[in-house]
Amino acid sequence: MTSFCALSGAQAGDAYPTRPIRLLLPFAAGGTVDIMARPIAAKLHELLGMPVIVDNRPSAGGILAAELTKQAAPDGQTLFMASSSTLFIGPAYFKKVSYDTLKDFTPISLVAQQPLLIVGNIGLPIRNVKELIAYAKSRPAKLNYGTVGLGTSNHLTGELLSHAAGIKMESIAYKGGAQGITAVIGNEIELMITQPNTGLPYVKSGRVRAIATTGVKRSAIYPDTETLVEAGYKDLAITGYYTIVGPRGLPPPIVQRLNTEIRRAIASPAVSEALSSQGTEPVTSTPEELVALIRKEAAHWQRATKVTGIREQ
Repeated sequence: MTSFCALSGAQAGDAYPTRPIRLLLPFAAGGTVDIMARPIAAKLHELLGMPVIVDNRPSAGGILAAELTKQAAPDGQTLFMASSSTLFIGPAYFKKVSYDTLKDFTPISLVAQQPLLIVGNIGLPIRNVKELIAYAKSRPAKLNYGTVGLGTSNHLTGELLSHAAGIKMESIAYKGGAQGITAVIGNEIELMITQPNTGLPYVKSGRVRAIATTGVKRSAIYPDTETLVEAGYKDLAITGYYTIVGPRGLPPPIVQRLNTEIRRAIASPAVSEALSSQGTEPVTSTPEELVALIRKEAAHWQRATKVTGIREQ
């Protein structure tokens, strides 16, 4: 009986997929997750032999995409490219979310990681973190920064910096990073906290100014931009993680097939170069390694929100 079941499971994994796969994204088209997802989906189409259709479902913290994933059948036809905001930060920030990160999803693989980027309007006297803090202190509660929603890594980074520096900034939510940067250019807001790849074309063209990144070390695509750690905020080394998960109960043969093909996709020159050129580090994992990362990061953000009091009111 055991051998028969194992064979049946293997055959199920080999036969998968039988129809196009939907890849849910938590943010709008044109943003960081969307930019990363497109080449990954194209390569997976090639490797799996079925189209992988990107489905953008923007909402605060990516909660809508998470809920749709939770409700989906565990057949591997619906996957979720989840960010740190959805997996770790949203459950720590919001009073109540309708999903449990570990209980309601099947971890498949890590796909990328990167720091965050703070950009500012070029007309402001802000070129680094020191000047940002001085400007904020001269205009209490009048400095606005854009995010992609409450309970996201962008939002919590702004709140953590405000707490650490003793300043007051107001967060303004946008559907995606590109929309927020457009607001900075139009002088609707002063700052945007976004991902390096989203901000890159705007910084290169001189339409916004890069002020800081949040990595442990400087970004390869922003070598002249200091980190928050360099500016004296050693506890603000913040890395954003991007993963692919499925609904709870995804059969192990399908998980293994997906993990194998996702890792092949990320390692391929086309995808690896596409991500690296945007300041994103391609990185994969086993499902078990992803579970460990989820536990570690979830605990970190729970501590951060409790210590600072930065939680949904």
